Amino acid sequence: MLPSKRSVELIATLLPFLTVVFVCCEYSGVWTGCKAWMLWRKSHNASISLMRAPVYPRDLAWRPLLRLIYTYSNARIPKSREPKVVARFVAVASAKEPIGNGGVVEWTAPSTPIAVSYLEWPGNDVPPADYRIVGTIGDLHAWIARSKSDLHSRVVDVFMVASSALVGLYIWILGGTERQERKRRQNRSKN
Repeated sequence: MLPSKRSVELIATLLPFLTVVFVCCEYSGVWTGCKAWMLWRKSHNASISLMRAPVYPRDLAWRPLLRLIYTYSNARIPKSREPKVVARFVAVASAKEPIGNGGVVEWTAPSTPIAVSYLEWPGNDVPPADYRIVGTIGDLHAWIARSKSDLHSRVVDVFMVASSALVGLYIWILGGTERQERKRRQNRSKN
């Protein structure tokens, strides 16, 4: 059974509202932990960081960050081993400049490597067999942008298909109503 004209109108009215909600959420970083990525990215860009901004499974950024790495990194990451830490290496180049009033501006080279460690760190020496370099800080920036773009494309595709289907269904329902009305008029005129 097809939906009624009224339910199609209701859905057609809600779709633009949902689109606006999606756009607002997208720009505020709500989807898929973008805020967590941004916080982690910001801490990884800090040039003077004693701990080199490690991220652990207990951290808010852990799942979104691993999702980014598994989705976009070209590194061969063993699925059989469970990561314990994601951290960046010591900066290849960095700068820190005071800007007055206690503020500082920091910069870290985008080519600074990011690694996934399969041993607890810091506190242990991690041999090369127990970590994988998965990318760089520059890659992380690109992965975040690409992930947001991919999500946007998927949602826009869904909204476009839903809108097209609703318009087609609405026209079909209206056409059916008009056909029924014509038949009634013809039957009345015959009687």
